[in-house]
Amino acid sequence: MSVGLEVGVDTLGIAQAIASSVNASQNREGFVKGLMEEAYFKAGQNYNVMVFNLSQNYDEHFNGVKLFAKADYNGVIYGIWAFENGEFTNQGDGGWINWAFKGKFDRDGSHVKFH
Repeated sequence: MSVGLEVGVDTLGIAQAIASSVNASQNREGFVKGLMEEAYFKAGQNYNVMVFNLSQNYDEHFNGVKLFAKADYNGVIYGIWAFENGEFTNQGDGGWINWAFKGKFDRDGSHVKFH
């Protein structure tokens, strides 16, 4: 298994903790859930978190981004965001292997509005 983490923004200083989570997962579903949980709790449960398979189409409008990183799981690249509020639409497949999110939100199918 090959995993890695590339950090673009980390104003919270949590990327290193997330990197540890990246290397602990044994399957894709666990990898995605682990990234979500680690980012959410390391951000003090104060921000919304989205983890998404970047090979799928999506529409993202996040405000107050505190973390953006990319994690590689055997060639599948995931975006990881921690942010204040916004909206996200998954235009691809759902399921834990493709996306996970946590925080304060309303969901309507593949569209999520974060508060």
